[in-house]
Amino acid sequence: MNISEVSIRRGITFFMIYILIAGAGLFGLSQLKIDLFPEMDFPVVAILTTYQGVGPEDIENVLTRPLEEAVISVEGVEQVSSISRTGVSVILVEFTWGTDINVGENNIRKNIDLVRDYLPTDASEPITIAFNPSMQPILILNVSSDDLGDVELNQVLTEQVQPRLERQEGVASVSVSGGTEREIQILIDPYRLAANKLSMDQIKSAVGMANLDIPGGLLEEGRNEFTVITETRFNNVEDIRNVTVGYSPTGKPVYLKNVAEVVDGYKEMTQIVRNNRENSIVISVSKQSDANTVNACNNIIDYLPILEDQIGNDVSFNVIFNQADFIEKSVQNLSSTAILAFIMSALVLFFFLRHIVSSLIVAVSIPISKKKFLWPSPLLHLPRCLSLYLFFFFRGYPVCFLMIWL
Repeated sequence: MNISEVSIRRGITFFMIYILIAGAGLFGLSQLKIDLFPEMDFPVVAILTTYQGVGPEDIENVLTRPLEEAVISVEGVEQVSSISRTGVSVILVEFTWGTDINVGENNIRKNIDLVRDYLPTDASEPITIAFNPSMQPILILNVSSDDLGDVELNQVLTEQVQPRLERQEGVASVSVSGGTEREIQILIDPYRLAANKLSMDQIKSAVGMANLDIPGGLLEEGRNEFTVITETRFNNVEDIRNVTVGYSPTGKPVYLKNVAEVVDGYKEMTQIVRNNRENSIVISVSKQSDANTVNACNNIIDYLPILEDQIGNDVSFNVIFNQADFIEKSVQNLSSTAILAFIMSALVLFFFLRHIVSSLIVAVSIPISKKKFLWPSPLLHLPRCLSLYLFFFFRGYPVCFLMIWL
């Protein structure tokens, strides 16, 4: 007795099994993560190092070459390329396809640590970045305020808005771009510095040591114990001007204001963000790799009115890019195309079979066969794009079998 005879004799049993599988397919479809791009691990790691005020040739000699020699020996590295510019060294490390990019990035960091002591002390710590399409912003917000200037607004966004948005579900990182940032500038007078027999290293060390909270030990009072901290961090520009940077031959203290001018100014603008032909400040939000893009965007947009009330100062957020809109429109177009395809398939089947019941049986098998092959997708952590490949691969088999049987 073959499966065809058993399915005819036990029609109700097989019908219930079929319905159960179709239901599992519906559940699997609802659990699938929706993204604009599939998850891909590109085998590329970038190493970024900055060294302000140094030319391209010196950047190549003191940063790029030592780092290249350190990472070229990492297992799985296929090619290493670099770009040396004024103040910046960028190295791109390409691995062979199939390499675990997380393991490769960790191996690169280990090799960089081996040569870190040979790099200039004034250079920044090398940063490794593994390329991932999910790092692209899923939401970009334009921020404006009638009560705050650019400097104050930028400070509010960095200190208050950014941490709160990063705590939202599915959010990996939040960055603020544009606007003017405050910067305390110390303009050294070389002649007064030489007259007081001081060096730049002494100035740098004195200012750094003065801007610290120094632990003062423990204070015991009865059964209580208190931690004592000496707070010496700068509260204003005048505190910086009055830092003692050395002593004269007569023992008189030399203050920073005696050898330099301290200016409460602005950072040099290296980028300009414009929206509707006007300078603007924008917030870019990137999601976690395993997060649902649509849910993450909707959660943030729902939270924005609450955030505006918490911050005050007439701060308003306007969405200028929302990746969830593209995804939802794509899903709507796919759904409408699927419905149209179902109707056209039913009409074509009726044209050839000339029998309404037989045509409906074959037509109904199309969406059911689609759903029953989607149920293992969440268990196997398949992205929706691969699940659609399975659907298009398998959906034709039930139709062919039913056509032959009918």
